Amino acid sequence: MSSFLTPLRIEQIGSDRWKLLAALQYESDFLRGTISAPEGFVTDLLSIPRWLPFTYATLYGRANAPGVIHDFCYQTQRVVYREIDRGEADYVLWEAAGAPGPGIEAASWWDRQRLWAGVRIGGTSAWASGPSRLVILGWDRRKTPR
Repeated sequence: MSSFLTPLRIEQIGSDRWKLLAALQYESDFLRGTISAPEGFVTDLLSIPRWLPFTYATLYGRANAPGVIHDFCYQTQRVVYREIDRGEADYVLWEAAGAPGPGIEAASWWDRQRLWAGVRIGGTSAWASGPSRLVILGWDRRKTPR
């Protein structure tokens, strides 16, 4: 069963920007592996437009961990062992939203459907710009093993 292996530990660094204080690890049954967003990864958590007041009011803050994993998938466009496409990244959001973990509550089926529909409808530009938005504070590419 898919689950978060670590709790979400974040710090706000801007009006809509957060950084991970520790790696967030998610075990995906769909991808058959673990996605690990590293400490220092910068995210907007879960982007829900304010012009969707019902959705914003009912989901804001309730799917932050899945939002971080989804942002990481969009910005890296890969998991540890292979590249992923947008449909796979969006499915991971749907899957992760239903997954429990330390301090992380699974969302209802209905909420998962709304999250998935939102990223399918509005995620094209975020996917296209994903790699250019990748920021990991404190990460030195020169020290990354090749």
